[in-house]
Order: sequence, then structure tokens, then C-alpha cells
Amino acid sequence: MDATAFDNEVMFNGIDNPTEIQRVLKHLKVLAKATPSHKTRILAGLQANGMKVAVTGGKMADVDALHKADIALAMGSGCSAAKEVSDMILTNDDYEATLRAVMWGRNIYHNIGRFL
Repeated sequence: MDATAFDNEVMFNGIDNPTEIQRVLKHLKVLAKATPSHKTRILAGLQANGMKVAVTGGKMADVDALHKADIALAMGSGCSAAKEVSDMILTNDDYEATLRAVMWGRNIYHNIGRFL
């Protein structure tokens, strides 16, 4: 199946060719409702391009992608294996909490840099 772009949406189902995956990844910003195999393939493709990748998940099938990600975010209600390999656990399963955590982390990092 071909990748088809509609404004900011890209269909990713059925693409197995690495060249085609790279073409799709140039336009991809956020992937929602991804299967664990999609997460792993996209993660490998983005990291091959030298990008840093954050992955969220909470199921046993997500553990491989979480382990390989640069930043792994596990859901608090997820399995213990996903929590074990993650860098951060979202206790209330709220994606907005991720944005707040990144904002606070950057703020703390910049303040420490200014202090030193």
C-alpha cells in the first residue's frame, strides 16, 4: 500500500520498503494509535536519520520500542515490564503531563546552566 498524504496526515499501513518508510518519515510529526510493530519500525527509521525519538507505551508489546527509544514514557496503568525499561512513568496516564514535565525539565536545566 502506498503512503498518501492529506494535509498533515500520512497513512503508514502496509509500508515495508525501507526507502518508502524514509520518505514517509520526512512528513511525519506525531503518530497516534500506532501498533507496536509500527512504533519499532518508525523508531529505527528516525534514529537511522540521527533523530532523537520519544516513545510512549504501557503494554507488554511496547517494551521493545520503549527499550530502544531515546526517551521512553510508560503509562502508570501499564505493565511492570514497560515501566522498568522507561525513563519516565506518567502516573495519571495524561499526555498533557508529558508536556508539563518537558517544560519543567527544560526550565530546571536552563536555570542550573544560568546558575553555574
